[in-house]
Amino acid sequence: MDYLFEDQNGTKYDEEQVLQTLKAVGADDCESLFLHSDVMFGNVKRGFSRTAYLDSLYHVFEQLGVRHLIVPVFTYSFCNHEVFDITKSRTTMGAFNEFIRKKEGRYRTMDPLLSLSVPECLRGDFASVSSHSLGEGSGLDILHHMDGVKFLFFGARLGNCFTYVHYVEKMKEVPYRFDLAFEGSIVDERGECIPKTQSIHTACGGVQVAEYYYFEDYLEEKGLLRKEKLGDKFVSCISERDAYREISNKLDQDIHYFLEVPFEEEDLTKIYTMGLHGEKITHC
Repeated sequence: MDYLFEDQNGTKYDEEQVLQTLKAVGADDCESLFLHSDVMFGNVKRGFSRTAYLDSLYHVFEQLGVRHLIVPVFTYSFCNHEVFDITKSRTTMGAFNEFIRKKEGRYRTMDPLLSLSVPECLRGDFASVSSHSLGEGSGLDILHHMDGVKFLFFGARLGNCFTYVHYVEKMKEVPYRFDLAFEGSIVDERGECIPKTQSIHTACGGVQVAEYYYFEDYLEEKGLLRKEKLGDKFVSCISERDAYREISNKLDQDIHYFLEVPFEEEDLTKIYTMGLHGEKITHC
């Protein structure tokens, strides 16, 4: 059997099995697929290079037949006091997303915090993203106003990587987040350096943000998030419309729903707490 990887039980998986798993969660039934990935589903076949493995996975997505594959290629460059080079800045969103970003026929949005990689045919839609990475006119806001969008978690888990929750929180102007502006420089496709100010909606200083595995379970139990096992991980998929509605509803029902503990008034300080000990900032 010509396989891609082997799980901890010794079961081997080839491209066709990966493809059928994607179809089982409904990833093929959309116009645009927004991909979160963590692709170590098991032990990659001996002698298979990293590039060959990623290329095989990409071939599966080509076979899936979705018109637009959109991937987050966030860098949080300005948060980390780094220049954002639209061509060279690597994403922190995983090897597969970085692999897709560097493919021919892709366009990266001019967002030094939360850039997206979209097919060249969508350049016109995403060419003028706003100066707020989670606000109106941002990449995620443009995505929200498109038809036929689904979120795919390919080995990644919705519970710990769904930045889209913060977009909805911004749309509803939750009291436990505030707008914070960062200044820096962007190197564009022509190699020109451009000064820019970019804002994000970040958690107040005393607020403890939760991981959302309970929300993931809720969506699955409600039949909105379709999930299948693949190797040692899971693949799951939900429509953008369902995700937005359910996040919004949860916030309406309980403003503390996406927090580890309910906030108190004294927690709502406009103090940025990311990277205080010199660690690289990879989330908001």
